[in-house]
Amino acid sequence: MDTAPFVVLLLVALIDLVLAAWFIGQGLRAGANSAEGRPRLLVGSMLIPGALLIAVLAFVLFGPTG
Repeated sequence: MDTAPFVVLLLVALIDLVLAAWFIGQGLRAGANSAEGRPRLLVGSMLIPGALLIAVLAFVLFGPTG
């Protein structure tokens, strides 16, 4: 039960990466230079550093080794 916060934060980071991939895919399908594609690419690219920070935070605060 000690690893529950660690696992939850890693799941949140994984969901964040899946959303980032979806937004980037939608942006590329709409066209990277179009009025619809550019904001979606921007949102997707901003979600990736957030997911990395969440994963780092999980390891720093609730590392699996204690």
